[in-house]
Amino acid sequence: MKTVITCLQWIRRGVAKAEPDKVVLSKEQLQSLIKCTKGQLDDLEKDEVDKSEDDEDMLTSDNENGAQEETEDGDLVQYDMNKYDQATSSSSSGITDTLAGLAIYAADEDDPYITLKDAGSDTEADDIAIKSTDNILVVGRAEEDYSNLEIYVYNEEGGVFYVHHDLLLSSYPLALEWIQGSTSGNMIAVGSMSPVIELWDLDLIDAIEPAFTLGQPKSKKKKTKTEKKEKKPKNGHAGAVLDLSSNRNFNHILASASADETIALWDLATTQVASTLRHHKDKVQTIEWHANEGHTLLSGGFDKIVNLYDCRDPDASCNSWNLNGEIERVLWNPSNTNTFLASTEDGFVYNLDVRLEKPVFTLKAHEKAVTGLALTSETHNCLTTVSADHFVKIWDITDDKPSLIISKDMKMGIMNCLGNNPDAPTVLAMGGENDGVRLLDLRTMPEVSKRFNLRTITKSVPDVSSNSIVSMEEEGDNVEVMERKPKKMNKSHQKEGKKKKKKKKGTNF
Repeated sequence: MKTVITCLQWIRRGVAKAEPDKVVLSKEQLQSLIKCTKGQLDDLEKDEVDKSEDDEDMLTSDNENGAQEETEDGDLVQYDMNKYDQATSSSSSGITDTLAGLAIYAADEDDPYITLKDAGSDTEADDIAIKSTDNILVVGRAEEDYSNLEIYVYNEEGGVFYVHHDLLLSSYPLALEWIQGSTSGNMIAVGSMSPVIELWDLDLIDAIEPAFTLGQPKSKKKKTKTEKKEKKPKNGHAGAVLDLSSNRNFNHILASASADETIALWDLATTQVASTLRHHKDKVQTIEWHANEGHTLLSGGFDKIVNLYDCRDPDASCNSWNLNGEIERVLWNPSNTNTFLASTEDGFVYNLDVRLEKPVFTLKAHEKAVTGLALTSETHNCLTTVSADHFVKIWDITDDKPSLIISKDMKMGIMNCLGNNPDAPTVLAMGGENDGVRLLDLRTMPEVSKRFNLRTITKSVPDVSSNSIVSMEEEGDNVEVMERKPKKMNKSHQKEGKKKKKKKKGTNF
């Protein structure tokens, strides 16, 4: 079964609860959930039965003569093959009838079949505990028939990286954004193929639904000709949500970019749209708020245009740059707040200055779409790019003269996303269509460390997708991926420090 990592988002240290809460449902809530699930399964089975009956009618009309001959011979009469599909469908309907007896206990203490009621309680508490030195990495994962969020714990000091818990999603995830400084808790916003934005509480394990949502789902009612012409929604989105950006200066403001060609500015305090930006003429693919100016927003779309907004006046004209390809990502430069990067579907990266009409430089970075960009405050001129051409590349853009340092095929297929750790800026996470999530520490690359005066280390970073720890070591212009034994992570790493062996001189791992 094919697994695709569609999006990811780092969360800084000290935000998550040390001991996350767990959902506890009452018997009435469980019975209600079972009843709802049974109804959905019944509807699905009814649709399958109707479809099979239609198919059978077609087959019967096409093969009437052949079926008659087999009946006359008497070889298949005893099996009643003409009604085989009907019998299968009717018998399968009884499966949902047994659901009511599967999950009727709100707690293990109430279940008579669980005899070891107290065993392992301390172990469970250790397993879910989160340290103040842990980062959280939220990953959007899409399988063939379902999608979910995987919440990873990463501890740089201990080299720990594992899935802490996961959350089942109702739609294919496309974008993630942590709600910075949220007063309502440790929330992650999820944009998906649905026009509804879901906000999940990351401090709540086993949640079966988001804490709250923004927008309304698509109506199943057929639209009139007038409604079809009116593409732009009046409140919320009418299409998939392609990107999200939380305002660092105004924590209650969240921007969302959509396939309906609009950008919505949400007031999280009221869960309503405060204003809507309608300057693009095609799908809006990427957005990002300015780090210091809370009213300044960047956007890029399929119309090949990058827009710069002053959101104090949403209807006013905005500065625009016309590029040669559909815009994939935009990224403000943390070292120079007047400049930003924009990448396109034809493999180019543009460095633009808000005070200039033309790009400062244009870089042909990849053969296909540049799907991820990363700059850090620690490595001012170190640019990392990932692409649909399967490659990750490290660039030196000093003096606006980009030069390639390292290029590597990560064997992850099409690479969809990239993000650097806010507390350990040299550590980057990347996801693609194959091989799950990988972490890359720039300090493990001697040439990168030397070029940007980083502290060279030999510490490996974990790769949970292949149950190994990956070390990146440079040989000339190439980077080799070396497999090593994984760390055992079945218990809380809070106790790990007590068990560490004496470190060897010159190593951190």
